[in-house]
Amino acid sequence: MKCHLFFPIAIILLVIASITSPFVLADAKSDYDYQYGQYRTGYSEFVILKRDYLNTSSLDNQQKAMLSAKQTILARDLAKASLNWYLMDRIASYNIDYNPIKPVITSLDTARQYFLAQAKKSQSIITQEDLNKFTQSNLATISENDSIVKFGIVANKVAALVRIQTDSSIALDAIILKLPTPIPSGLAARIQELKDSSKIIDGKIDLLANNLNLADAVAESVNEIFFTSRVEKLVEIRELQLDWIDRLIDIDINYVQPQI
Repeated sequence: MKCHLFFPIAIILLVIASITSPFVLADAKSDYDYQYGQYRTGYSEFVILKRDYLNTSSLDNQQKAMLSAKQTILARDLAKASLNWYLMDRIASYNIDYNPIKPVITSLDTARQYFLAQAKKSQSIITQEDLNKFTQSNLATISENDSIVKFGIVANKVAALVRIQTDSSIALDAIILKLPTPIPSGLAARIQELKDSSKIIDGKIDLLANNLNLADAVAESVNEIFFTSRVEKLVEIRELQLDWIDRLIDIDINYVQPQI
């Protein structure tokens, strides 16, 4: 069995695997893991100190609970900022220029800057009144910024699909150059079918990406089927891509001329 385009096709399959399998991007991923770990630890400590203060309302317990709350808020907002950075980093790793998801990338960065600013702002909390004011201000602005992360997750999956389409097109062009000349009519029809199928897949990806309605981000993100409906589309597109690649490999194995 020969497989003349093993390397580019293998790259495509690796990208497909990344749609559902996590991978590590050193800086952004490790930063998120660290920040989230800090938040989990801080929150657990805060719950204990808050309980101690409610059971025994001493000044010492109040100060401990206040300091813990301040540190937990810092860790929480840094973790959220880091998650947005991680998603931006993953999307960038696909090295695509795809307009439909650019607004999502911009919103991820805006939300990241918001959480970094909130983290910095939280460090001015000293008194209970400061904490109350910070909390009220935060509640007024956080929903929109929190909602963006869901769009970022979908945009990351869309970016992976677009990368597969790009690599698939490159692989098809490379195979065509190695086919016998003139190309038999039956084989030419199969190649045209691949080109037509690719356009159909492109259309499905565009439809999915253009349905990321940031104008209604808060309402959209709390919808219980936000991910469900989109995951169904992602799976459908991925299956179409796998079938497309299988047909390409079959042409490669059976028709590509040996290179001397």
